Amino acid sequence: MKRNVIRDGVLELMKSDERCRSDDKFLIWKFIREKAGIAIYIPFNDFGRMPSFESIRRIRAHIQNVEHVLLPTDENVRRRRRINEEEWRRWLSEAKQKYGVDK
Repeated sequence: MKRNVIRDGVLELMKSDERCRSDDKFLIWKFIREKAGIAIYIPFNDFGRMPSFESIRRIRAHIQNVEHVLLPTDENVRRRRRINEEEWRRWLSEAKQKYGVDK
């Protein structure tokens, strides 16, 4: 989904429902359901207990970029994040020692 399409959808939801202006989780839930057209079978009360998508993304980035462990295994993702092969192998070795995992 293109950025401008997402922006237009978010803007429309924020205009039509004031709760979308103050509650990111509600905005995300409503966007996925109404603008992306994805059927969500999670009651909003349960969805509201979920951590924000951005928090999850930021913590994943910290684990990979600061702690240098559990790097992406998909070559295209590594390329997009500009992780070179030598660096990836070093991080992989550290992860194996620290967590006992290969990837």
